[in-house]
Amino acid sequence: QQQILTRLRGNLEFLKEAVRANETFRWLEVEGGWYAILRVPRIRTEEEWTLKLLECGVLVQPGYFYDFESEAYLVVSLLTPESTFQEGIGRIMTAG
Repeated sequence: QQQILTRLRGNLEFLKEAVRANETFRWLEVEGGWYAILRVPRIRTEEEWTLKLLECGVLVQPGYFYDFESEAYLVVSLLTPESTFQEGIGRIMTAG
């Protein structure tokens, strides 16, 4: 449990820092669980974002899976191993 908690916290902190460095992205406050919600630029739909990132080797879930009423949100797993998570977030940031 401690290893998972450490990973979750580390990945969330990395996400926060990445978003601070790139003003076109936002993240929603995490209330619990092991997912983070990332608001991405509305330059493409959530489905287009998801497919574009899949081509880049990044797996995310579109916000409409979680009944978000507007676009564009992506859901990322904070359980991902740290190095993989950091690389994936980097790819998301450069895809925008």
